[in-house]
Amino acid sequence: MRGLIEKDIRLLLQRKKAMALLAAMAVFLSVGMDDSFVTSYLSMVGMVLAVSTISYDEFDNGHPFMFTLPISRKGYAAEKLLFGSGCIILCWLCGVVIQCIVSTITGKGLDFASFLSGAFIYLAVFLIMLSVLVPVELYFGMEKARVAMVVIFGGCFAAGMLGPKLANALKLDITPVVENLKRLPKGGLIGGGVTLTLAIMALSCLIAIRVMEKKEF
Repeated sequence: MRGLIEKDIRLLLQRKKAMALLAAMAVFLSVGMDDSFVTSYLSMVGMVLAVSTISYDEFDNGHPFMFTLPISRKGYAAEKLLFGSGCIILCWLCGVVIQCIVSTITGKGLDFASFLSGAFIYLAVFLIMLSVLVPVELYFGMEKARVAMVVIFGGCFAAGMLGPKLANALKLDITPVVENLKRLPKGGLIGGGVTLTLAIMALSCLIAIRVMEKKEF
């Protein structure tokens, strides 16, 4: 797995100019945008860069050649999730640091507790999105995965938009549920969020391994 991680790092370093440009854009946008924008923006960049390494591996029959080396399919699938998580967390940390520095220099008030709460939510969201993207990319391949991802996230967006309307049409009152969630201790909510995120990532890893073991090249 160490060799796979080194390979992916070297692939990303070939795009260091684009990465530097994206970081500069994050600094520039952090001045006028919402406090949580930079962390969400850079987390998304880390996720996209990590998933793009799968496309590089597929290019020019890369997978058939790769698996002639002492690399297991199980290790490859697990490495993609591990590497992707590392990219997202690193970019997320950069976003937190950038926002704190910019807020200090510009004198813009920053509610640190509220900022960190929102930042951790974005971190969990992008780790869950990674957990969806990696198995989809491995299963469908580079071209079909784009269509599949549009369908999946389009469906999630539609569900989020239509959910409240459907609840109203069925005369379901979800206000008590929301109020009960607000009353829960923050520690419990954080623990529940971490547990849910790790459970989804573990399930994603099992699915990705299963996909790679059944895939023919």
